[in-house]
Amino acid sequence: MSVGQALRVSAAMPVLLLLSVLVLGQALERLYVFWISRRLPSGLWQRVREKLEEGDPSSALGLCRLSSGIMEQALERLLSIPEPNGEKLVEAFQLYRHRLSRDLSRRVGLFGTASFIAPLIGLLGTVLGIMRAFHDLSAAGAGGPAVVAAGISEALVTTAAGIGVAVMSAVFYNYFTLSARDRLSEADLWIFELASLLERRPQP
Repeated sequence: MSVGQALRVSAAMPVLLLLSVLVLGQALERLYVFWISRRLPSGLWQRVREKLEEGDPSSALGLCRLSSGIMEQALERLLSIPEPNGEKLVEAFQLYRHRLSRDLSRRVGLFGTASFIAPLIGLLGTVLGIMRAFHDLSAAGAGGPAVVAAGISEALVTTAAGIGVAVMSAVFYNYFTLSARDRLSEADLWIFELASLLERRPQP
């Protein structure tokens, strides 16, 4: 069955098509955020850690000033705190952590909403299609099940489409939610390790 036939059978198909476009567009935007604009600077952190292990916090601070991401700003701020300790560093990091969490979680709820409503929209389309098929049978007055078989099979396409959109949305939702959680946990580990390195630093 062609897309044109599906659109003609049920008014739910355009809604599902629009929803699938929104989900795919949002997924592409989130992938850009996760892997480009809000990617954790692992390379920078390795160099900062090496400088701190060498007892050269000034060079570590200079490395952070060369970049402009959220984690880079956080590391720069934490390295600038006088007489740092674990409590001070964790407290100062909370603002940057909330900013990072907000950026990673923005509009991820769309995937959860789509995974919930897409099957319902598909089921609604199927019900409307079956109602239309039986109405056509009543208007024809004869013909038996063969008359409505094609209409019912076409109507069921909306349920299949709704399930497909729901599965795709659920996969994206779980991926981005778990990825955001993992990145925040990794950022927390960086801060705890930074606190340990700074506290071991010889005091002048």
